[in-house]
Amino acid sequence: MRVENSSVIIWHDGEPMLWRAGAISAEVITADTVYPESAIVGLPSDAVRTTSLEVTPQERKHLAKSLPFMMEEQVAEDVDDLHFVSAPLTDEHYLVAFTRRDNLSAWIEQLSQAESLKFFAPEALCLPREPDECCAVVEGDSVVLRWSDSEGARVDLSLLSVVLDSLAEPPEKIVMYGTDQAAVVAHLSDEQQALVDWRQGGWGALLLLADTRPVLNLRQGAFAPALPLNKWWGLWRTVAVAACVAITLQLVADLGQFQKLQSHNLELRSAIQQTYRRANPRGAVVDVEKQLDRQIAEFTGEEGLSAFTPRLVDVVTATISNNGRVTSINYSAGQLRLNLTAENFSAVEEIRQTLEGKGLKATLETSSARGDEVRARLRVEVS
Repeated sequence: MRVENSSVIIWHDGEPMLWRAGAISAEVITADTVYPESAIVGLPSDAVRTTSLEVTPQERKHLAKSLPFMMEEQVAEDVDDLHFVSAPLTDEHYLVAFTRRDNLSAWIEQLSQAESLKFFAPEALCLPREPDECCAVVEGDSVVLRWSDSEGARVDLSLLSVVLDSLAEPPEKIVMYGTDQAAVVAHLSDEQQALVDWRQGGWGALLLLADTRPVLNLRQGAFAPALPLNKWWGLWRTVAVAACVAITLQLVADLGQFQKLQSHNLELRSAIQQTYRRANPRGAVVDVEKQLDRQIAEFTGEEGLSAFTPRLVDVVTATISNNGRVTSINYSAGQLRLNLTAENFSAVEEIRQTLEGKGLKATLETSSARGDEVRARLRVEVS
């Protein structure tokens, strides 16, 4: 990932110092220091070890959990006291770094506003490097150097020549940053001096050419930056309080509306039951609407049946028009049984014929004379 104008924090005599790209000297870190977004924390190389590890596809799936146990034979300390991280270099090779947990906690504690610093790497891996090249930056009597993708160190300047001679693969070029070329080169052999590409300046000059971040970040797991909850709360506190007040008021209003509607619902259901009882005073009341709908459905027009009410009007009208009187009516399954009284048998027949004229099938079931009137029973098909 490309980083423009990167900055790095390096420890000098136990104190963290901020180097900005192009700066001549480092800045002392205080509580008022504002870190650049691209700032990298370069951890002291003498307290952070790095190595490469060959990993099989099966081990890669559980590497995060198994890494301390895979490295147990390579470290002298208890792995429970160490913090391990890894990053892939290739499909089979991983870069591994580890340091003491208490050291990492102390470094984070030393940095003011440390939560804004999200990338911690060994200082040696912050140096830019090309293949077959060794990069070094001189700081007083010590020098930080990097000679491979996974290896680097901080050593005394007097030991620089010995370290370069001990490398398994001697570099073809030594890119060196410093301020006193003669004093530094004097510590090297003639062969080593011939490989030196001297560049005037320190970390500030070096950062102008550093265009990549280290591939490995030690601020992971238990040391990962916590979410800036306090900062978020400070920014959104007013909005959050206003939202809570608005939600509370809305809930109160909704609760009052609900109680009001519930009261209206009870009154409405009570009125429905009272109305139902006026129409059907007997029987149990379970579901007023359904019960009344079923009872009314018996008198409505279904498939193949005519509606009851218009036919009842026809029957009553035909009876009255012939000086008759309806005494009782019984309706069931599309048949209406009508008990009536008339002046004579002829009036009964006229009533039946009138119903026939209205398209109804009327059948005289019984008739009898009682005193001055005739009582009859008609069956009328209303379908």
